[in-house]
Amino acid sequence: MFSLRSIFFRPKKSDYPLARFFYADLELKRITNDLDSFDGNKEPQRCQKLIDRLRKTQQRVMEVVWTIVRTCVLEETRASRQYRDKFPEELRGDHMSGPLWFGAECLAAGSSVLNHESESDELRPLARHITTVMEAVRTKLREQCLRDVSCYPEELVDTLRWFDYNWAEFEFSYVSRMCPVKTTEELYQQHITTILFSETTAEALKDKFITDDQMSSYDPVLMLAIPRLSILCGLEQEGGLLDLNKDTSNLPVYFRPHVSNLIDIKHSLSNLTTEEVTVLKQCLASSVDPLQAGTSTHSESDYMQTDTDYIEPETDMQTDTDMEPEAEQETEEEIPTETDALLGADSQTETDTQTPSQRRDALHSLYLSVSSIADQMITNHAKDLRQMLHHTFKMNQPFEPSKHVIMVAKTDEIRQITSTCVEPSTSEEITAAESRHHVLGPYSDCGEVTNIPQIRQEPPTWVPDCQVTRCSSCDDMFTLLKRKHHCRYCGQIFCQSCTAKSAVLDFTKTRGPVRVCDECYEQYTSLVAATQGESSSAQSSMSAS
Repeated sequence: MFSLRSIFFRPKKSDYPLARFFYADLELKRITNDLDSFDGNKEPQRCQKLIDRLRKTQQRVMEVVWTIVRTCVLEETRASRQYRDKFPEELRGDHMSGPLWFGAECLAAGSSVLNHESESDELRPLARHITTVMEAVRTKLREQCLRDVSCYPEELVDTLRWFDYNWAEFEFSYVSRMCPVKTTEELYQQHITTILFSETTAEALKDKFITDDQMSSYDPVLMLAIPRLSILCGLEQEGGLLDLNKDTSNLPVYFRPHVSNLIDIKHSLSNLTTEEVTVLKQCLASSVDPLQAGTSTHSESDYMQTDTDYIEPETDMQTDTDMEPEAEQETEEEIPTETDALLGADSQTETDTQTPSQRRDALHSLYLSVSSIADQMITNHAKDLRQMLHHTFKMNQPFEPSKHVIMVAKTDEIRQITSTCVEPSTSEEITAAESRHHVLGPYSDCGEVTNIPQIRQEPPTWVPDCQVTRCSSCDDMFTLLKRKHHCRYCGQIFCQSCTAKSAVLDFTKTRGPVRVCDECYEQYTSLVAATQGESSSAQSSMSAS
């Protein structure tokens, strides 16, 4: 009976979340039926492809379900998600709903997670329960789709709220057993170290040891520079996080193994002048050893003024023939470097018992000591350091997004990219999406990539029919009855259902609307609305067929 109703009363494709759920769920049922129709052991490649499609479609269904939950369920009545603060950062958010659903079905079917057999047995009853809950929610949503996609009855809202609480319980139980979860103390240590990194970055930006361009481009040099500079910053602050007068247990856990080295560094810093400390910070920020700072371009008289005790008088250096071999060798060894010039005359007054070479060696020793501690932290706590640096970059970004920047299509993915240190999987996902749909239009004339998408002004290059056997959107196989259709905006090939909308494009020869895919329709609508200043003018130029 339900199948007959779904034929006669199925909703039209639209932007309503319930309508989107209906077709995503319908695709999920098709893939499930395909998996049940053959023996996976005999056709492993086909089975693997269907499983990959199944996981992608499950994620699409869950994304729509959470959109519906956020729409009709009040935030204060939803289950708390504060437990996610203890999760690894890559596991926070609703983007893990699809993999968790797939994992629940595997556990309910009797499978076990590799190297977590005991945890799998503990989770199996809860996994069976959440799959039952999920099926009940899908049934309720499908029934409402056949009635009215524009409203949410109270009974449906109660079912979604019940699902939300059950899903939160399963998510916490699954992740806490399968992945390392931080304790409250570990989170506190990570937070206070992030504060130290952020204060150090703000001070370095103020003193111009690092630049705004480095921050905005996530310069890899800063991954080393910030932890190194934070050691000096923490030791310089009285009563700060690295105050060695406190009990060792009060220090951040990442610095506790290096207390003796920190004491030696602080003692050596007390013997340096302000100019020498500045030189040391510059070297740490640029990852350049003080001994490799290069030779100075200052005049010879400047060198003699810097250290007259170790440079021969000018009258004795007029010709090379008048110099003895030993004196010539001594003079070459004592030629000041750029580091000596940066130290200035004040260094001579306070360290007049040291030669320039000895001062350079002292800076070199301090540079190695600080770098050694920071590099060991990065090696021993790589994952924590990445998270702390990620938050540090977020808190010290030198610019705010302009109000003219238009965020369209894939906004959740783009926001994730711009707010985190770029992860390879996410970066590849965005790159693939942009290469598949060339919706951002041409770049600006200045030769740099602009952050503001532009409406396409030239027709795209069509993908040849012979290269495509499945729809680029729903992944359905093309047959004699299911024909291929090109989207006039991106040039990709889709089925008729995924290109049911039309738009008036400036670069086409025809004046009327032409066929476009669903994704390009939404993106083009947003761009036209932003260009004209109101959505009504965009809607008047585009209509759904």
